[in-house]
Amino acid sequence: MKKLICILALCLMVVACERRELVELSNTHYVRVYVDEDIKNVTTGFYDDGYVKPAYKSPDVLRVMLADPETGNVRAERFLRNKSKDERGTYYDGYIIADPGEYALLAYNFDTETTVIRNANNHYDMLASTSEIASHLKTKIPSRATKSPDEDPEEITYDPDHLLAANCGSVYIPYSDVIDTLRTPEGEYFHARSIVKSYYLQVRVKGIQYASSSVGLLTGMSGSSWVHSGDINPDHPVTVYFEMLPGENSATGLRRSNEDEAIIYTTFGTFGKLPETENELEITFDFLTVYGKAHSETINITDVFADPEAIEHQWLLIDHLIEIPEPPPMEGAEGSGFKPSVGPWGDVESDIII
Repeated sequence: MKKLICILALCLMVVACERRELVELSNTHYVRVYVDEDIKNVTTGFYDDGYVKPAYKSPDVLRVMLADPETGNVRAERFLRNKSKDERGTYYDGYIIADPGEYALLAYNFDTETTVIRNANNHYDMLASTSEIASHLKTKIPSRATKSPDEDPEEITYDPDHLLAANCGSVYIPYSDVIDTLRTPEGEYFHARSIVKSYYLQVRVKGIQYASSSVGLLTGMSGSSWVHSGDINPDHPVTVYFEMLPGENSATGLRRSNEDEAIIYTTFGTFGKLPETENELEITFDFLTVYGKAHSETINITDVFADPEAIEHQWLLIDHLIEIPEPPPMEGAEGSGFKPSVGPWGDVESDIII
């Protein structure tokens, strides 16, 4: 009988248990951050819904930090892993411990792949940037292989993935012996939005069946941005590197003169372009051909950024035709490469006779 009573008591204890976060009532504050995941050309606003879309994954973790509003030095921080959703959208919440006082709050996702955070312990100095591309990629860029050592060094970087940041420069925490809720001066929860823009880009190509792969190099971009404000760093010019994809030869809005003309396209991220008065935006397309030779072409697209499609939709539709030369006699086999209607770029394999 005693054994049965003990078993029943243990069952009741298990049923009554509820997992709660271990917090102290003193100086403990609830914080909630909503994330805006309506990102043009990544989750919404596609130029062609049938084309390959960029990979996107909701954040796993948000870092929330409270900093001294004068110096920017971090005084308290917490990593939010609890993810929920309501009628206002997806949010992350948890508790942070901080003494009463005035703070500057900053929250951002902590699990980016190519975006790197620098100066992470200061609210005002924190920069988001990306790394330079791997050395083996640089050696495969024909247009850069001929650059003279005397020329200005060029920083070629990966494009950044999306950094969702919420900034509130004034959060007042009064003394309280109960758990309160941190809010903006307007009494709202905090909202994080991306400081990175994603652009869709396309260009026409004739002789596409002679190409095996292509990359794009866009100059005039800023290589970093301040996280708290989202403003670009104008003193950090970079060239953004991205791979191109082959599109159909009947894409919306483009006229084709023959079947070997198609488009190549991509979606890339950027912190933003440098001020127009100080630079011209140029993109170089580097192709590797099925007959072993490289082909490069550089286009000035400064005016393209001013087009209505670029301003409203972040679509860079380049009205230019790149022509890839036919293979030299006896060097190309008929049917090699790919036709404009084929999907991904394919590897070219051939036997080597020794």
